[in-house]
Amino acid sequence: MGIENASLERRSFLKGIAALGAAAGATALAGCSPQPGSSSESLSQTGSSDNGGAAHSWEMAPEPIDEANIVETIDADVVIVGAGMAGMAAFMHAAEQGVRTVIIEKRDSFSARGLDFAAVGTKVQKEAGVEIDKGQLVNDLVKASGYKADGSLIKLWADHSGEVFDRLIDMIVADGGAVALGAGSSASANAEDFTTRTYPTDHTFGTGMTGPGDVIGHMEKVGLEAGGQVMYNTKAEQLQKDGDRVSAVFATNADGNTVKITASKGVILATGDYGNNAEMVEAWCPLAAGAEGNVYPAPEANTGDGINMALWAGGAIQPGAHAAMIHPIFGGGAMSTASYLKVNESGVRFCNENTTLPGISNMYLTSKDHKVWSIFDDDFETQMPAMSALSNYNNNTAGPLTAMFGTGDADPANPPTPTEVVSYCLENGSTVKADSLSELAAAMGVPADALEATVARYNELVNAGVDEDFGKNADDLKPIVKAPFYASALTAKVLVIASGLNVNSQMQVLSTEDEPLEGLYAVGNVMGNFFANDYPICAPGLSHGRCLTLGALLGRAVATGQPLGA
Repeated sequence: MGIENASLERRSFLKGIAALGAAAGATALAGCSPQPGSSSESLSQTGSSDNGGAAHSWEMAPEPIDEANIVETIDADVVIVGAGMAGMAAFMHAAEQGVRTVIIEKRDSFSARGLDFAAVGTKVQKEAGVEIDKGQLVNDLVKASGYKADGSLIKLWADHSGEVFDRLIDMIVADGGAVALGAGSSASANAEDFTTRTYPTDHTFGTGMTGPGDVIGHMEKVGLEAGGQVMYNTKAEQLQKDGDRVSAVFATNADGNTVKITASKGVILATGDYGNNAEMVEAWCPLAAGAEGNVYPAPEANTGDGINMALWAGGAIQPGAHAAMIHPIFGGGAMSTASYLKVNESGVRFCNENTTLPGISNMYLTSKDHKVWSIFDDDFETQMPAMSALSNYNNNTAGPLTAMFGTGDADPANPPTPTEVVSYCLENGSTVKADSLSELAAAMGVPADALEATVARYNELVNAGVDEDFGKNADDLKPIVKAPFYASALTAKVLVIASGLNVNSQMQVLSTEDEPLEGLYAVGNVMGNFFANDYPICAPGLSHGRCLTLGALLGRAVATGQPLGA
């Protein structure tokens, strides 16, 4: 097949993301210990701890590896640790520069999961007539971080994602694959409020969950053909420093033996995030601990050991608030992510319900006992399609639909009607219904008088056509008057924590004194400063898109010694 310019419905996302549990996760490798000595030593990050008086794992450097136990030394110019999306992009582009490139991975294959890939100015977008205001998008992303993200890193993605993607598109198409654009993301690109603007950045490679694997597989093949070396079942254990420069990686191979891979030009950490490490989550992203689990496919992945590796060598964590990608997926009640009236455990409305998926997740994470209900009446079948573009986007992208597709109860090509979703959720208990509001309150476990008063006030606002309380879009003000009445529980799960090591605009890992650690770089989810506060929805697929783009740029830059983007 060639390039498909016909848009894909956003619901195609559901089948892909529902299969996350069966896919390989983004890799996070084991940490390393410092190597002492005058010519080869690693710095240990130490300091006070709020961990019950005990030091955190990243404050306790392990015993150094005895070089007498090394069974093999591999000389390389560029060493990449972690064979996920970002690591393999760096591998391909470094190897193509003709330098000795080695990528090591603790698992038995590369890591791929998810669906969308964000880029600006690709040939697919141009052929489809898609235009994106790049400056406004970059500005929106910086604003979304509260100005805690590094705008220069975001601009690198925006400026170079088109050229990086065009190369990948040519590779995929030449091999008989297909590339297409997503559809739902363009629905709110012109929203006045930047927090609800969503740009048509998303691309899909292949079909469903095969897309990320296809892309990584192609990059691996090109890197190998260019002379690169891939070492699976090889767990990084330690960074070695010659003076102030990181010069090698010590690792354990499949036989349990220690190998040393030197890196004359640099070591690139691409080891994934720390969402499976409870200690790091508590220290740096405690809100994520309140989510109803995560979608990481393997307990040994995403454990943050790559971060330990850098911190033991004297690196530092990003200063801005860490951004978790937490979405209301794989559960929850029918239309719980739509912009219907939402109440807390007290039966009281508390916000404008028309917000993005991170906002919906934060409702859940910050509410007492994580209890949030979406309330609607028996006219939902006609009300839902008439709601705002953002409400429909959220409803089609998240909530119980992902669970339905994952169990074979629905087909993305023929998505279920709202009535079918309600029936499914009534059966599993995530949605309840009753003939009166007082009975509904009892089923929800909230005070009946409070819920009745909340609904009465809400209906007043609906009749007035103006939300004087929270300023919600009039399109999403739907009456709650026709029995039976329904309440759907909200949920939220962690997809990834997209924050990590403190880096500069060249993706060099910075020390606790904000100085570059020579020879050490980070990219992908182990890299910090690209996101802060929350993972924004204004550029769907940005998690993957920035990994591909920045991984490619970094691999090329480290191999050639040229600045990023040169």
